[in-house]
Amino acid sequence: MDTTKVKEYVCLERRKKDLSAELKQVEHDLKDLERVVIDQLVNAGLDEVGADGRTLKLKPCVYISPVEGRYGVIEALKDAGLDQFIPPNYNDAQLRSFVEEIASGVRALAKREDRLATAEEIRAALPEPLARALTVIKGYKLSSTKS
Repeated sequence: MDTTKVKEYVCLERRKKDLSAELKQVEHDLKDLERVVIDQLVNAGLDEVGADGRTLKLKPCVYISPVEGRYGVIEALKDAGLDQFIPPNYNDAQLRSFVEEIASGVRALAKREDRLATAEEIRAALPEPLARALTVIKGYKLSSTKS
């Protein structure tokens, strides 16, 4: 038997394993640096920066979590007339999208007033029962595009 292809296969298998490990490390390093870069941009009052042919942009996002567990959120959704988010259990992604839509409107108003929206303003724009049931945290994600 000619072992040339067997050796080639084993070589590629090792390379794949090495690349996988390297990719995991790069993803870990990116995650660590993302927070640092976001903090630097926010502290400098910038929403984007270019470097080495790439543009990094801050994408506003909102993080939510139940104040008193899922049941409290389900009751708040019912009280607010937002039953569409309640299958047997409410849908996290749809609820996040709903809150993000409201946050987008709050951010647009703040931008017209030449200021940044606060997490409290976003929470206050929610239907009152839902505002009581959710913690709202304002954050950012980083996107990178070719310049």
